[in-house]
Amino acid sequence: KEERTVDIEYNIAEGPRVYVNNINITGNSRTTDEVIRREFRLAEGDPYNSSKIKRSKQRVEALGYFSKVDIKNEQTDFPDRADLAVNVEEQSTGELTFGAGFSTQDGVLGDVSIVERNLLGRGQYAKLNFTAASARKEIDFSFTEPYFLGRNLNAGFDIFHTILTGDNYSNNLTFDSSSTGFTLRAGYPLTEYVNHTFRYTLRNDEISNAQAGSSLFVTQQLGKRMTSSVGQSLIYNTLDNQFFPKTGTIASISQDLAGLGGDVDYLRHEAKLSWFTPLDEYEQEWIFRVTGKAGNITGMNSDNVRINDRFFIGGNIIRGFENQGLGPRDKATTDPLGGNNYYAGTTEVMFPLGLPNELQVKGAVFADVGSLFDTDDNDPALQIQDDTSPRASGGFGIFWRSPVGPIRIDVAKPILSESYDKEELIRFNFGTRF
Repeated sequence: KEERTVDIEYNIAEGPRVYVNNINITGNSRTTDEVIRREFRLAEGDPYNSSKIKRSKQRVEALGYFSKVDIKNEQTDFPDRADLAVNVEEQSTGELTFGAGFSTQDGVLGDVSIVERNLLGRGQYAKLNFTAASARKEIDFSFTEPYFLGRNLNAGFDIFHTILTGDNYSNNLTFDSSSTGFTLRAGYPLTEYVNHTFRYTLRNDEISNAQAGSSLFVTQQLGKRMTSSVGQSLIYNTLDNQFFPKTGTIASISQDLAGLGGDVDYLRHEAKLSWFTPLDEYEQEWIFRVTGKAGNITGMNSDNVRINDRFFIGGNIIRGFENQGLGPRDKATTDPLGGNNYYAGTTEVMFPLGLPNELQVKGAVFADVGSLFDTDDNDPALQIQDDTSPRASGGFGIFWRSPVGPIRIDVAKPILSESYDKEELIRFNFGTRF
């Protein structure tokens, strides 16, 4: 009494151990049973485990093929066995999308996209996309088999052709560039939340049509180059939703090595981290996000890093700055030259605006920080403006998940900047998709 403490005694009576008898799946008229069963963390005959059943339900829901997933226990004629009754409600997994809109990065744009996330009910993913914008034209096709040869190994390929048009208004570049090629990729899980992926890319790049008065550091790099590269990524992912997460972490470390044939030799490293958590425990409408990323690219075998292989940031990465609005720049022509090193970070809180939930309108306040620096350009006359000083900005935004696509408007003001940086106040995106 004097210490105001009490003792608590637990009496536990263990019941008989229960095993999973049958896993019965209903409601999947299109999706094969195997697509659902392979997401389960336990099999018929395994000891009953509620944690593994919960995780299995999350994995089936994460496929995006079903509007509802329900798992119930059913008694059997044996006291130490239980059936699992899995009932799903299928939803549309194919999309034929026609998009039109405006983005600060690409200007006026239009696109057509055909996506099937559950091809022939086998869980395969296929996408064909056409994009035409003021500063970018692109066509690409992707295919992924999530369980290649019946093993827990995803494999796929990407074929792409992209043209970027130099336009001072939309992207600050004074040259055109094109890239055509393909990527072969595969990946496998190391643990429940950690995956390892590897890839091979072969692409042909061309830098052309430098505008009159362009930087000498740009015109020196006109021409075609072939890049042959291998790469790998280690990915940790605990997000509750891959498209609009409210809780969880996703982190990755990637390396790419170019020089296995081709004309380009470099080694690129990049690391990314995003962490989400709700600030209100029950409604989960106030979402706090922290994002960080950093990268380095180094030329090998006495090969300098070409301008189209360097990093460019600004725009959506550090708001308050134009696309390619910060980093190394030609002092005379003000052309952006890209950098071999960068880092960037964001803190953001997304919150409801008091409007009906069905309108899907959110507000956000944010702060961005980062920097871009170092080039391989030979600059004896000190004509390149380049330093490692951090840039920072803060602002607010409004996001609307509209019926015709997501719309976001951000208003940002630089807090730390250099005199040669190019700033912007408002960033508007409409008609693009995540």
